[in-house]
Amino acid sequence: MQKKDQTTQELFSIITEPSTIQGIKETLKLCMDSLKDNTLNTLLKQDADYQTALLEYRQAHQRYQDTDFTESQREVIDTLLARKDESEFEHTANAYMAGLLDSYRILRNFGLTLE
Repeated sequence: MQKKDQTTQELFSIITEPSTIQGIKETLKLCMDSLKDNTLNTLLKQDADYQTALLEYRQAHQRYQDTDFTESQREVIDTLLARKDESEFEHTANAYMAGLLDSYRILRNFGLTLE
């Protein structure tokens, strides 16, 4: 029995290490991103406001492509857009996770979970 307790304690210490927790969070983000894609894409296709904003973005992007920027100007803009995309991915992944957690809390508050 003591060996089992020791193994459990060792696993717990590994799992609670900051690097392990961060790794678990990153894996969960990737899994949730895959899960949300189908649902989110279906909703976005049906959202007229989103479709309008996407069309306007594409038009602005085309103007950007057609504009004669210097190499350093284009690099600054490309970097800005890449950092924006990265931060939006992280925001979306966390928002999705928050939605799942909040949904579970609501179900639990109404006694609809198997606890």
